[in-house]
Amino acid sequence: ELIKEAFPAAERTVFCNSGTEATMYGMRVARAHTGKEKVAVFDGCYHGAHDYALIKADPESPRSAPDAKILGSGVPSSVRDDTMLVLPYDDPAAFDLIRKHKDELAMVMVQPVQNTVPRDDVGPFLKELREVCRECGVLYLLDEVVTGFRLGWGGGTEFFDVDADLITLGKALGGGMPIGALSGRADIMAPLGKPWGDPDGVFLGGTFSGNPLTMAAGVAALTHMRDNKETVYPYLNEQGDRLAAKVNKYCEERQMGAELNNAGSIMYMHFKRGIKTSRDLTDENHDAEREFYVHLMTKGVIVPGIHLFFISTEHTPEDIDTIADAFCESLQDVREDGII
Repeated sequence: ELIKEAFPAAERTVFCNSGTEATMYGMRVARAHTGKEKVAVFDGCYHGAHDYALIKADPESPRSAPDAKILGSGVPSSVRDDTMLVLPYDDPAAFDLIRKHKDELAMVMVQPVQNTVPRDDVGPFLKELREVCRECGVLYLLDEVVTGFRLGWGGGTEFFDVDADLITLGKALGGGMPIGALSGRADIMAPLGKPWGDPDGVFLGGTFSGNPLTMAAGVAALTHMRDNKETVYPYLNEQGDRLAAKVNKYCEERQMGAELNNAGSIMYMHFKRGIKTSRDLTDENHDAEREFYVHLMTKGVIVPGIHLFFISTEHTPEDIDTIADAFCESLQDVREDGII
């Protein structure tokens, strides 16, 4: 009920143990509902660690018509060749590809905000994508594992004012416990409720799926976020914007080839300016990136190894100032090292 309150499209929800499971089940139920086998994902998006989610864009292929490439080993080539399509992100060419492949596409799946290039200006693209999917009879899934209950009480759906047929959730949903969830229209989700062995059913299971401890933590977390949504989300997004503005002003004034990308409280530091999609990362200054995070640690600020980080309500405005100062001082250290 709390999820449905936040996401109007969530007429029905099933729980699992991770975002990876949630996107896997989303693909499965979409294929069952439509009778079509292919799923489209976007260059630069991340949807977990199952085989289908490890199909990425080949960086050597054309930007507007990317070829699919398997990330790592152990994934059958048939997954890449027969079941997945990769689309260019924030590019009208994606709409042409959807129209071209509509008869074989069960679903298009997209993150409202990409992990490596968080942007808050992609609303028009997400809305047009929704309309093209509707026009073509292709289901539309918003992967809100990262953005759900973070960008706003209604996640990216609310932040960008875009609806979807299916939504995947995780992370913040669990209040610190491992969790994943698939939500969506009741007619699409109906096969998940059919008994084991039913030829029209879609299997979903897991020993710890929906366990009482995780559900209790999730209810407590969502209740707190709902009851404080008028203060929590404006604060988070304001502090994220403030941190990015301070760091980016410092870089611009000193003509440094670096910028802090953000969508609200979702942050990623890049060592190249003007990055819009993951394709723009190919010639990023990784030497400067490595040195920057070493200097940052010496100043008492630790960023996760994946370099995607978040602002929380525990970060005070004074903390944000401290982090901004540490970022700026570390950038200057890298410059003095002669790397940037």
